[in-house]
Amino acid sequence: MKLEDARITITLTATLTAILFIILSYLLPKHAVLILTIEIILLPSIYIIGNYYAERLMKEEYLKTINFISDRANNLQEKYTKEKFHSIRLEEQLKYLNKNDR
Repeated sequence: MKLEDARITITLTATLTAILFIILSYLLPKHAVLILTIEIILLPSIYIIGNYYAERLMKEEYLKTINFISDRANNLQEKYTKEKFHSIRLEEQLKYLNKNDR
């Protein structure tokens, strides 16, 4: 959800910036070229920074997922090792009992 919120915020910021600069160029027609030039420089910067932030959020989510999966895999490995050790002990006990029965 964080990622979607960030992307919505980036889009709204860029849209509002564009609207503001269009209104300024309409209100100040003598400076319209300067205003629109600044807008052309500013809007890609907003998107670049926003995409960098979104990538960072995705990386954090990815690392959380990887750590979760890794922890679960380690837990399963520990359980498997314990069960295998327990199984070996039972086999040894069975062998011992079979030897004593003869």
